[in-house]
Amino acid sequence: MQTDFLSHPLIRDLRQVTGLTMTHRDVAARSDAAVLISTERCDAGHSTVIADHSYHTGKITEFTFSAPNPAAVCAAIQAAVQAAVADHQGRMISMLASINAEVINSLDGTEIVRNVLHEVRHVLGACDSGVLRLYDEKSGFLLPVAQEGLPEEYRQYRLLPNESISGEVFSTQRAALLNGRADIIAAHRVMRPESQSFMERSDIANALMCVPVVTEGKCLGTLTTLCFSPEGRFAPFDLAILQSLAAQIAIGYRRSQSYQEALATSRHLEETREALTRKNHDLDRAVSLHEALLHIFASETGLAAQLDAVARLYRVEFRFESVLGLAHRTSGWRDADEAHALTQTVEAAGIAVGRFLVRIKGDPGVLRALFGTVAAFMALDFMRNLSQLDLLNARKGAWFDQLTSSRDDRRPTQFGFHPDRHIQVMMADLPDDGSVFGPYRVLSALQEALPIRNVLAFHRDEGIVLTISASTAAALERNIVAAAKAAADMGLHMGASTAREQFDNLDEAVTEARQAAHAQQRRNQAGLLRYRDMGIERLFTDRTRNEILDFSRQILAPLTQPRHRQLHQTLIRYVAEGKSAARTAQALNIHPNTLYQRLQRIEALISRSLSDPADYTLLSLACQLEAEYGAGPIFDPDTR
Repeated sequence: MQTDFLSHPLIRDLRQVTGLTMTHRDVAARSDAAVLISTERCDAGHSTVIADHSYHTGKITEFTFSAPNPAAVCAAIQAAVQAAVADHQGRMISMLASINAEVINSLDGTEIVRNVLHEVRHVLGACDSGVLRLYDEKSGFLLPVAQEGLPEEYRQYRLLPNESISGEVFSTQRAALLNGRADIIAAHRVMRPESQSFMERSDIANALMCVPVVTEGKCLGTLTTLCFSPEGRFAPFDLAILQSLAAQIAIGYRRSQSYQEALATSRHLEETREALTRKNHDLDRAVSLHEALLHIFASETGLAAQLDAVARLYRVEFRFESVLGLAHRTSGWRDADEAHALTQTVEAAGIAVGRFLVRIKGDPGVLRALFGTVAAFMALDFMRNLSQLDLLNARKGAWFDQLTSSRDDRRPTQFGFHPDRHIQVMMADLPDDGSVFGPYRVLSALQEALPIRNVLAFHRDEGIVLTISASTAAALERNIVAAAKAAADMGLHMGASTAREQFDNLDEAVTEARQAAHAQQRRNQAGLLRYRDMGIERLFTDRTRNEILDFSRQILAPLTQPRHRQLHQTLIRYVAEGKSAARTAQALNIHPNTLYQRLQRIEALISRSLSDPADYTLLSLACQLEAEYGAGPIFDPDTR
């Protein structure tokens, strides 16, 4: 509000008529009254009139004059001041009405805040800047959401409730009016270190007002105005105007929130309706898909025919793999498709039993839905087939037991196995994955590897049993060679019995195959071992690998020290070369005399003679066991 009352028409006219002189000055407010006029008589005919309008301006004005009729001048001054205050009130109310219209006509919370803050600086003449803080329940801070006339970094000046002036106003919901830097600094009673640091880097205002933004009994935040001018002051009337603006912001902002919530609810309902429509569509499609696949798996016979029917109906190319070794690919599938194929796992009883690799064409989601349903049918079919496999496996084992106990030379063909002139049994340990599908997977792979398919294959708790029969010994040998390669590739420990022409002692053949498989397991070597090649190992049938190594290392114990590694290797080579000094020296690339010197040291260390048949047999056996069961040279008798 302007305080230059000397230019007011009432006083200007009075001065022109009477020729009066007067002065005025602004001093600190002394009263909360709207307008208060007091008159004092001075010496030499001078009079003083004090107009206290600090409620509206934060100031008072002092008039000094000399006139024959002081009462008339005093009345004119009073009328001028009251008129100016009334004009000021009228302008402020008019501006408030304009701001209120902008708030009412907007449903955008950001726009409301921006418009009101912008107009505050026009309504309050002393206002240089303003900031609106709203309480964020998630972080627990009062966050600046809009500002006018402040640096950009002010947006980072967040406060806790009870902290600084804004935090205290938010907590107490009592407005604050402060004029003077000292009062503003003193009002910052509670400050966190980071807030204190921000204050120290910032300019301190000369005047400040802060009011709560309250609606429906809930405080949303605070509205603060600042004046940095050294002469600027805020009056109680300014605070009342700011409180009115804060109420408008609160009402408008709450209306905006309600509107946005209504929009969000409407969008949510629309999205729910659309989702329900999609789900109904997906359900119809799923029912149609299920019916089509049910017809295929019910009418088609055989896995290949069923999968080909799926490929034709949905025009899709894929490859199917099973843990049992079964595989199928459509006519259009290419190996190059695998790099970017969609994978769909087939699970039965929570265990992966197969997978589809599907060429991606069109919507991947549709393909996944399709083969997810196909996988469900495959899992049911797989469990049914597994039950049949278990039954078939038990029948094969029972018939094998009949073969071993029957004395009748007339043996009919069963399970695709025809007893021929020659027969041989192989055994392999069960896979260590613990899966119920593992034995069938191994059986399938082994049968697929054999060139002659006259095989009776089944599994028991002690392992996998394969009985092969052929009209010639050469045919049997081809199967043994193929089985050995397959066992090595699959990491199996397999043993083979001796070939025979009699069926009534198959239990003996099973024992031979089992012993050879156990020997291969003790060696920790994958592949097939023939019973006839076990040699001296037959004596260790019931011994573990560690027990056999303990036996050999006790014999060679003096050579197990690291400093005798060279002597240990010399003895191994000497035994391997059949005690030939020439071949041994050549193999070790040393002079024969050096070899003899080493042999003498070896005999002295082990207290045995290489020329004594009993000692040499024992040493040769130990060296052979080390070669078969040891992973390399030994240096510690306690090594397992």
